[in-house]
Amino acid sequence: MSSNPLMVVSLSVPPEKEAEFNAFYQHTFLAAMLRDCPEIRSIRRYEEMGTSGTLRWYDKQFLTIYEMASDEALDSVDALFKRSSLTDVMREFQLWKTNSLRNFNRVSYKATWAHDRVAPDGKFGSRPFLMFAAEFKSEHEEEFNEWYQNTYLPAQVADVPLWSGCHRYKSVNQEKTRYLTFFEAADEYNLNRCMKDLRAPHRITANYEWHRRFEMSSEWYETRNFHCIYRRPG
Repeated sequence: MSSNPLMVVSLSVPPEKEAEFNAFYQHTFLAAMLRDCPEIRSIRRYEEMGTSGTLRWYDKQFLTIYEMASDEALDSVDALFKRSSLTDVMREFQLWKTNSLRNFNRVSYKATWAHDRVAPDGKFGSRPFLMFAAEFKSEHEEEFNEWYQNTYLPAQVADVPLWSGCHRYKSVNQEKTRYLTFFEAADEYNLNRCMKDLRAPHRITANYEWHRRFEMSSEWYETRNFHCIYRRPG
């Protein structure tokens, strides 16, 4: 991931509509956003992994991650979708949103922490990742973040050497602050290996301490694995 701010859009689409929506969204909508909005540096789209054969397949999550060109670009995010050059494509997208899309959410984030480890293919590529999203009780938020970023995450990445990178973001302009941590791996095989290494016997003490602190501090969380299905440019 990049240290640039992000705009993250999550949604679900009925399985029977998925192919049609993806064709419009990726080849028409996202292409138009990148063409007409210089505030957007790059766009990556991800599909949730590990849903086959489960009921979650019907509610599979898709992420679109817009890498913004600067912090100032976040102040004009809403205006991006109102540009006259995007009127037609936005009208079609709104029809999809009204008639078919579920669980739609759009949140802007700024970087708060990144590990020094950088993947050979760059800082913001098409690697699969584990995403950990969380919201915290206000009275514990600062203390947990200080421990999580300065103690827990450096030790965890050291214990799981196949992580390609680890990056954390904090939401902006949200009533309730949300944090995202991305743990990237080189490929899906290595992502699965990393997930196994997280539960290695030598990590029992660290995992117990994480669980104790997190249970005391958190109000909401979710974890999902994703792989990239679209990226522009590069």
